[in-house]
Amino acid sequence: MSLMQNTSEITKTDKQVYLITLVRQSADLPMYLDHMVYETPAAGHKFMAKLVNAFTEAGYRQKQVNEDHYELDNGLDKISLTGKTQDVFKD
Repeated sequence: MSLMQNTSEITKTDKQVYLITLVRQSADLPMYLDHMVYETPAAGHKFMAKLVNAFTEAGYRQKQVNEDHYELDNGLDKISLTGKTQDVFKD
């Protein structure tokens, strides 16, 4: 749990989003980190499948760890693609 979630000014709503995190590690480039937010896990899974397909067509090997986690590798770059349902908060 985040420290920010423990403050009295923040209230959890009944809504949730699906957060996708992409991390690319490369020997010759700085680490790249990106986030995408989707309204539902189904929409997030659809996006991840399209993204994995695009990387596979570009020569990356893929390993699906589970429905919320992919690992991609082309010998130089390693990409981790992870999705997780997150609560939505309001102040």
